[in-house]
Formats: sequence, structure tokens, C-alpha cells
Amino acid sequence: MATIHLFNPETDYALATGTTHYNPPRSIINLRKSMALFPAVFAENGDCILVADSFERDELKSSPYFHHVVKKGIRIVSLEESSFLAYTQFSEFRPWGWNHTLRESLAEAGVPERLLKSPEEIDSLRDLSHRRTTIPFMEHISGCMQRLNISPAQEFYSTAEAIAFRDAHPGAYFKAPWSSSGRGVVCSSEISSEKLAQWIGGFIRRQGSVMGEIGYCRTLDFATEWNCSKEDVRFIGLSVFSTSKDGRYKGNLKLSQDALNNIISEACEDWSPEIIEAQRDALSSLIAPHYSGPVGIDMLATSEGKINPCVELNLRQTMGLISIYEYEQNAHQQ
Repeated sequence: MATIHLFNPETDYALATGTTHYNPPRSIINLRKSMALFPAVFAENGDCILVADSFERDELKSSPYFHHVVKKGIRIVSLEESSFLAYTQFSEFRPWGWNHTLRESLAEAGVPERLLKSPEEIDSLRDLSHRRTTIPFMEHISGCMQRLNISPAQEFYSTAEAIAFRDAHPGAYFKAPWSSSGRGVVCSSEISSEKLAQWIGGFIRRQGSVMGEIGYCRTLDFATEWNCSKEDVRFIGLSVFSTSKDGRYKGNLKLSQDALNNIISEACEDWSPEIIEAQRDALSSLIAPHYSGPVGIDMLATSEGKINPCVELNLRQTMGLISIYEYEQNAHQQ
């Protein structure tokens, strides 16, 4: 059965507000418009792409992804036209990520309930997407593999507590409870104490807390990609990506799984299939009972060859997952 796709890169920000009416900044709207047809890269033949913004006639034909649309026979539908989906046999609606604002706009446009996550499911997704979820997740993995010996993040509800953590752990990182692609992350050694206190205090006011993590000398960023449901937690593959010094996402390596595994093995003396199985067990216990959909688990290697097996949990589509699909499609065509 065919799937409906939507690229909504604002999803983490909308999820953070918890409201049904989030208005993204112009920069995010421009990104959403420029990559509206990006799902064509990983969509299947006969799928549909829903575009959330208005476009001039033939404007979408200039998209760098339009040739995928033509090749795969993908139908492009505007939000104003989406009520027709009630009379089709599409089996799934697959946005980049779910949030209350998206659900509200789709419901108002006439998209049938059978294709939408319920408000209760999105509430659960929002709770799980809070960065505090990495704490029990790491504790679960550590219980399976005590030799890893990596401290989980800590949550702080006051600026004074967070600054005390920074003083005890120079170079610590602080993170907003909800953010995306490395935004909402600050390295305490790259900012003055005054600005750090302002940054921390601002997020505590807006989102209730901040997360603090011990800073490691990072030599590699990588991830495992999954699909979760109550019936099954399926490992999709590995991804390796690059980030800026402050943790912002820059891009993925498009290589075979064997090549990616070799890169990770060379960077991490602790890397083994056991880690994937420990992550699977943690997903099965903590995530899958409450959420169905894609999950990316970001990790890092340290200069000592150690591994942090859960830096981030992304309960949405990820560029790492897309890079796996792209590589497999290209390899199949050759």
C-alpha cells in the first residue's frame, strides 16, 4: 500500500511548545519549501508527497528532487487538496515527525483520522522526546554492559545547579529539553559565564529545565537507525555523520554498512554487536510500548576509544536513516 510523505523540519520546535498552533521562523519555512520534495528520495513508486506551503505554477519542477518524483510516479498534493485522501487507499501518513500543530492542520484539511496519530499518542511522543529520556535509556544500557562506564546526562531546574555542574566538569555541554540538529546545544567552554547563565536561564523559563552532559573529546559521531512498534523493534542500519564543534549536524557519509562498521570499529575499542542488542532491549522496554515509528540513536566515540551509546534519541525520521535508503537505492540501480 502507498504512503503519504511530508517534510516538516520544524517538528521538534513545534513539539517543544506542546500547542496546536506553532508558527516556525522564516528560515525554517524557507528550508521546508526548498526541500518540500525531499521525501521523493526515499519514497516508493506510487507514493504521495503532501506540500505544506503554497507554490507558484511549475515552481516545484525546479526542485533538485523533482526527477525522483517523475521517475517514481509520485503524486504531489497541496494541503488545500488533501481532503481527497479520505477517498484513497493510502495506508500510512509519514511526516518527518509528528506534533500537535501538524495533527491539527491535517485534521482541519480533511485528512482522515485513520492516517493521523491521536492527541494522546503525540503527548506520549512529546514526553519521550524530552532529552531526559536519555537518562533511563543510558541506565538500561549500562545495566546490560557495565564495562562502558559512561555517565548519563543530568537534568537541572535552576541556573545555579547547572553552573555548579559546569564548574565541576569544565567543558560540559548543556542542552535544551527539545531542539533539533544540534540547535539548542551549547559547549560551556565556548561561551562566557554570563552568556551561559543567560542561555541556561532562558531555556529553563521556556522549557522547564536544561540537560547537562560531561564533555568528551569527540572523534566520531555515528548512530543506529531503527523502526519501532509494539510488535517489533527492527534494526535498520548504521549511520556516520559529521557535526560542527558546537554539535550542529553537517552531513552523512553515504557508504556501505560494512564500510561504516569498519569506521566505527576503528574509532571505538568497545564497539560490538552487544551494543546494538543492548539498545534494542532498551527500545523494547522504554520506547516501543509507547511509540511506533522511526528512531535514531546518536552516539559518539572519544579520543580514548570509548563509546557513549546514547547521546540523543530522535523519535522521527533522521538524515541517517535517509542516507541508508539512498545508498541501498543507488546500489540496487547499479
